[in-house]
Amino acid sequence: MHARDLVSLSALALAALTLGVGCPEEPSRSTGAAATTATTPAAPAASVEKPGAAPQATGQAAAPAPPPTPEGKGTIKGVVKFTGKPVEMKVPTARKDAPFCQDKEVAYNAVIVNDGKLKDTFVRIAVGGVQGSWKAPDTHAVVDQKDCMYEPRIQGVVSNQQVDIKNSDRTLHNVHTYKGSETLFNQAQPRGADPLTKTWKDGIIKLTCDIHPWMRGFVVVTDHPFFAVSGDDGSFTIEKVPAGKYKLEAWHPRYGLKTAEVSVADDKPAQVTFTYAGTEPEPAENQDELKGLW
Repeated sequence: MHARDLVSLSALALAALTLGVGCPEEPSRSTGAAATTATTPAAPAASVEKPGAAPQATGQAAAPAPPPTPEGKGTIKGVVKFTGKPVEMKVPTARKDAPFCQDKEVAYNAVIVNDGKLKDTFVRIAVGGVQGSWKAPDTHAVVDQKDCMYEPRIQGVVSNQQVDIKNSDRTLHNVHTYKGSETLFNQAQPRGADPLTKTWKDGIIKLTCDIHPWMRGFVVVTDHPFFAVSGDDGSFTIEKVPAGKYKLEAWHPRYGLKTAEVSVADDKPAQVTFTYAGTEPEPAENQDELKGLW
């Protein structure tokens, strides 16, 4: 072979080698995908997110937030009337013979009527009647034994709210509590003793004293905070109620339960009137309170 033929073959081989190196096989691509040049790197995922898009989750997913408790703007106002002849309240006979208690003549307080208005009636939206859930407030409710009487006579608490039962008297009491006919606890409380702190989930809790049998108080437990107690003038106010229609209950320890329907709006107080005649039977939760007192 001549020298010029060898030179021609060498040139052809070198050209073939150069073409093989400069054109490698392209990786397979999805049909319809746009080609990306080597000089333009792929954009990071964050750069293509729309404004306000949620960041990608990392690690364990967060628990869903609980539904918010409704914050109402409505108000329920009302009065508890009394049309009959109230029972005359006297000083309990046994009080006059009890050490320390005999020092003060305190008339009993089961029925207090002023100008046809009934005091100490507990009024609430019925249990389960308001959607939402309410944590018991950190503030403790207080029941005091003062002048050989429970004070206040009746009050409401939210489920599992702590109740401090105090003894401000210079004598021994024993706190005997009932739910219906069931004894919940019966505990002596000497003068100067620390408060008894209790919680209840539901129900009407009756407090008595076996040493001084005329003593009686009530704690009504509800699953929400929408309740009130009628004052000296029979009036009551329930605030921050979510708008809606509700069943309202009035409960008096001597005259029992009354109900009413009420519609609550944000911009105008709902008005309600309950009326007791004084002939209603004693409620099951508090039988024979006045029996043998005088």
